[in-house]
Amino acid sequence: MYSLFKKEIKTFLGSLIGYLAVFVFLLVSGLFLWVFPGTYNIPNSGYATLEPLFLLAPWLYLFLVPAITMRFFADEKRSGTIEILLTRPLSDFKLVLAKFLAGMVLVLFSLIPTLLYFLSVYYLGNPVGSIDVGATWGSFFGLFFLAAIYVAIGVFASSINDNQIVSFILAMAVSFVFYLGFEFIASSEIPYLLEQILLWFSINEHYLSASRGVIDLQDTVYFLGMAFLFLYATTLVLRKGKLKSWKHRKRAVIIGLAALIVFFGSTNFLYRIDLTVDKRYSLAPVSKQIAAEIPEPVSIEFFLEGELEPGLKKLQREVLEKIAVLNSYADQPIRLKITDPYRIGNKEQREALIDELYEKGIQPTSFRHKTDQGVTSKLIFPGALIRMGGKEVAVNFLKNNLDFSGLYNINHSVESVEFELVNAFQKLQRTKQSTVAFLEGHGEFDMYRVMDFANSLSGDFDVKRISTQTLGEYADNFDILIVAGPDERFEEDDKFIIDQYIMNGGKVVWLIDPVQINTDSLSRGFRTFAFPHDINLGDQLFKYGVRLNYELLQDVVCAQIVVNTAPLGAQPQFTPHPWYYSPLLVPNDNHPLSRNLNKVYTEYVSSVDTVSDNEQLGKTVILSTSPYARRVKSPSSVSLQNINNPPARELFNESFIPVGVLVEGTFNSLYQNRMVEQFGFSSSAVLNESKPTKMVVIADAGMIANKVNYSGQSPQIQQLGYDRVANRVWGNKEFLMNTIFYLNDDRGVMQLRNRTLKLRLLDEVLLREEKAFWQWLNVLVPILFLAIFGVLYNFIRKRRYVRS
Repeated sequence: MYSLFKKEIKTFLGSLIGYLAVFVFLLVSGLFLWVFPGTYNIPNSGYATLEPLFLLAPWLYLFLVPAITMRFFADEKRSGTIEILLTRPLSDFKLVLAKFLAGMVLVLFSLIPTLLYFLSVYYLGNPVGSIDVGATWGSFFGLFFLAAIYVAIGVFASSINDNQIVSFILAMAVSFVFYLGFEFIASSEIPYLLEQILLWFSINEHYLSASRGVIDLQDTVYFLGMAFLFLYATTLVLRKGKLKSWKHRKRAVIIGLAALIVFFGSTNFLYRIDLTVDKRYSLAPVSKQIAAEIPEPVSIEFFLEGELEPGLKKLQREVLEKIAVLNSYADQPIRLKITDPYRIGNKEQREALIDELYEKGIQPTSFRHKTDQGVTSKLIFPGALIRMGGKEVAVNFLKNNLDFSGLYNINHSVESVEFELVNAFQKLQRTKQSTVAFLEGHGEFDMYRVMDFANSLSGDFDVKRISTQTLGEYADNFDILIVAGPDERFEEDDKFIIDQYIMNGGKVVWLIDPVQINTDSLSRGFRTFAFPHDINLGDQLFKYGVRLNYELLQDVVCAQIVVNTAPLGAQPQFTPHPWYYSPLLVPNDNHPLSRNLNKVYTEYVSSVDTVSDNEQLGKTVILSTSPYARRVKSPSSVSLQNINNPPARELFNESFIPVGVLVEGTFNSLYQNRMVEQFGFSSSAVLNESKPTKMVVIADAGMIANKVNYSGQSPQIQQLGYDRVANRVWGNKEFLMNTIFYLNDDRGVMQLRNRTLKLRLLDEVLLREEKAFWQWLNVLVPILFLAIFGVLYNFIRKRRYVRS
């Protein structure tokens, strides 16, 4: 067996065709990965990864592997040496195995020069070594598994006839059918069971995870099992008349059935080794649990398709991978359909679909790409519609934080894919909506001032407006209470009802203005005054661990205001100027509630402090100023003269002043050991300690309020967080929606938003200065290595035979 193995290696290394095949493989891979623009170009992608190699290699192997294996048995048959082989004291399987192992060694030989790609990306990383080493070696391992099936198919094809060209074409055709052919058929409208069977036979379905550094037991069994079956099939066709023997046919049936049992059995064992450094392809326990609880089949229509830039391709692959992993944990099937709106030939149907996606909440983004006619721009839809049991949820995967670059937004989008999918599954499984109630009766914002936010909530929650009396009578009916912008005093009986609601596990969002300012006076002149505004909630919030401060905050990072800067009597000239009283608040990027969100637009905001010695409470600042802020104690004047005479820059010397705080845990009642009979309640009914619950306290009420135009027949509502000067929408709505989702999350799904993936980038400066060097290095050096090896090998071999 070893002598046959060695003979095949020597024959390949001694032939020009073998070197030509490897030469073509190295040349094409080098050009596509380092020179030609497109999906596979590593420098243009900007990422320190070898993913393009592992996406390109299966296509190149469709030509390389058949070129290596086409002569294994075909040449033996053509030259008549097959009879000599078959008469050797060697079993047929060992004979075939020797050829197979020789093919694998030769494939490995073709891969060795590509290690230069790894070293290049390693040194081009920013910083050096940014490449995920574990994922890369795992991907090489997956590529080796892929080659095993290709080589086994090639060995089988070469055993059927004595023509090398026919063997090459047959091996290439069969490999393509197994790589993508079955998947193409499965993507058509066929019964689900047949679709799953065809997908299971598809090499690409199993290579997807392996190409990213994830070793899956099911995939490993598939690769090894399919390679074995092709090698065993080769032993059956190697000897004429073998299949006519009842003994061999019986054995073939038994082996086939045993393979099917092993294949089927492996699907019931979920065991994966994620070799990536940050475990990016491992599901959180809550994700596995929610996937396992899916009660009926789920269909996902995914719209991110077509010609995409590298970042969007990365996001697309992440979504497909996560869906596949979730499907492996789900008791019910998750069916995926990929739709590219621009592949719909009928213009009216295409436009109707695009309009439908808009209406359902799929947010498009403009994508520019080069064509033969120049640069064109089109809309793409990086989202999906997920359906189950007659219900539908729209999911947007692409995050667009204007404070970050495109690469960082893509990375944040990739980080949140698992959350978006699992959260959608949780929504579809939910049989009852939670109730969010806006408190009224103390001068809180009316329904029009909070209408935009309330409308956004209504898709996932039952939204109500209630009084404290209703809250006291039906507290169990309300899951979350929002106290938005009260400007009248809270009486003790109202405070007691809210307190006991919290003691029973109720969650509250407090949006309070500690300082009152008359903006109408400011708009009519140049000056107004800010006064402390006590609505009798200070002691209650203090008991819960938070203190509101009677002050206004100024921030260098702020929105702009438009003022008339023309001289008196001249034509009005309105120009924008920074308005320090309108800070753009920074969400905490280290907490799942506020991670990866845009800045929040505010006006006349105050600060909060965390207090209390209650060790059962955890407090987290979720919203703060920039590093360049200052406090202005009230009472104080607020003047437009600040535009012309801004405070000295050195006065803005406080960093990240807290404005919003999340408090979680077990709260103590404000009315502990107090007589409450005077409020009409019984002391025996007072709960002194709460069930574990949460609340959010924000020292700015206007954050939740949208602008309203009352001049028409019906109020005109402006989008929450809209800044008319900057003509953009800030992150108010998304921040507040996340706040409600977090308070309502009892399973920890929101924690998935805290997943962090290291952004592994190439050094753009180094690439710009030395791009040509790295291109020539990675294209020419592997070929030069091959040439030097070939010359030396054949020189040493020739010299040895001459001496002998």
